Amino acid sequence: MPIFLDGFLRIAGTIVLETLALVVWNIGTRSPLQLVRDIRNAVGKPRAILAGIVTFLIGLIFVAAAMVLLVPAIPYPAAYLAPVGVITFLVALGTEFLIGNDLRRLAGGRP
Repeated sequence: MPIFLDGFLRIAGTIVLETLALVVWNIGTRSPLQLVRDIRNAVGKPRAILAGIVTFLIGLIFVAAAMVLLVPAIPYPAAYLAPVGVITFLVALGTEFLIGNDLRRLAGGRP
């Protein structure tokens, strides 16, 4: 496999994993005000708090896997990991905005 193809596939995989994290977190369709309401409604409900913690951890696992996949694709990770990571995360945010509801619907979650 050519080296540029390996890097391209790693970056594409990073974007997919970050998109999945954003889908799990439901970032694209939830306004900040709705997030505050959800947190306020969860206070005093251990099951809702546990569900929120589990959802947060699952998203973090996706982001960590994305970063592990991205590091070998960058020639000088110490210098370029942060900018490339931000760019891939912004692309993932745009992707989640476009297809996040469809992915949540396919997964059986709320749209």
